[in-house]
Amino acid sequence: MTDTLREARLRRLAERLGTEHRTTLEPLYDPARQSWTLRWYDGPSVAEVRAALHREEPDRTAVLTRRHLTVRALALAAIRETRDGNLRRWVGSWGQRYHLEQMIGDRPHPDRPAGPREEAMLARLLAAATAGTGDWAVPDEHRVFDLVARQGIAWLLPSHELAPPGDQADGTALTPLEYLTSRYATGEHRTAWETSLTPLPVDAAVTAARTDPEPASGSTRAALLLLPAPDVPAAPAHPCGEPGGQ
Repeated sequence: MTDTLREARLRRLAERLGTEHRTTLEPLYDPARQSWTLRWYDGPSVAEVRAALHREEPDRTAVLTRRHLTVRALALAAIRETRDGNLRRWVGSWGQRYHLEQMIGDRPHPDRPAGPREEAMLARLLAAATAGTGDWAVPDEHRVFDLVARQGIAWLLPSHELAPPGDQADGTALTPLEYLTSRYATGEHRTAWETSLTPLPVDAAVTAARTDPEPASGSTRAALLLLPAPDVPAAPAHPCGEPGGQ
């Protein structure tokens, strides 16, 4: 296949994949190696792009693939891995980046939050890691890792209020157990909450609210929501053939 034909096919493939995945894929030619590379940021997995190349490009060995991870993707991975207890807070920036790259692996679209809570937490972390203002100001990767390592992720929560009754659709407000944990956790439980949003045991959370001499209205409501519903005894069956008890 001629270079001109290969370039045309790669550009068509890049345009199609870019439209499908809402990501810009750029074909790059290296004259020294006389080879082509498809480069993109975040977006589809390497496996997806290679599979498309396998279908469209007969001599796919002559085309390299290279996906770069943005600070946004790494920041979101840092939030998730810290929440899941997989990211050690004392590891330096290089170690954190290496760990996150391995954990992200070949996941597609690692920069896309799973819901409104993750979106808000990510936005707050990126804002805190950005120095200055204006179009030139961008989040600093090392600052992202440093903030998460030093402060955990509880401070990134978009709301520290208890969700209104029946209104937890987007998950931004705190659940009853999260609310009580944020108010009453101490010692190692406070560290676990601030680091990775690990809640108190239910019994401990309810007991803390009950023994609070001046509980907030949210604490009382949260504790009541966590209590098991009382058992309602079933009405006794009326004997057949004895209507009215006579």
